[in-house]
Amino acid sequence: MRKEVLDQKDLEIIEILQENGRASYSEIAKRVGMSEAAVYSRIKRLINLGVIRKIQAIVDAEKLGYIVTAFIAVTVRPPKYEEVLEKLSMMPEVLEVHDVTGEHYCLIKVRARSNEELARILDEIGKLDGVASTETKIVLRTVKEDYRLPVLSRQVQV
Repeated sequence: MRKEVLDQKDLEIIEILQENGRASYSEIAKRVGMSEAAVYSRIKRLINLGVIRKIQAIVDAEKLGYIVTAFIAVTVRPPKYEEVLEKLSMMPEVLEVHDVTGEHYCLIKVRARSNEELARILDEIGKLDGVASTETKIVLRTVKEDYRLPVLSRQVQV
């Protein structure tokens, strides 16, 4: 498979979209010094390459009532590993599922409306076939939460 090169203009477009996913083609074109048609083509290409996976709104979880954030380390009994990861990924309260090294098999991020709801989620996870144990860390406060990646000022191959 041939590697595609992302040039400086592609990286500038990515940076703008990470700042504001609602930026218009016109606004992006002005900022990067290109035509709207060229920006449209580049964004379409970046989506087709899988560099841009999704453009979506980032909402304030607490304003929607999700006041509890927890990270849960899950230990899984073989051979159920992939099955557990898939079931965790399908739970709406589970925002992230990470395959990690160390004592636990995966680390998940959960949002809940209350400690009681978190307890229900933990109970549901504990009942999954293959889950041996969980270890939960409740977030007291979030100092930084950002989804933007630092865009390097060099060419990138994808």
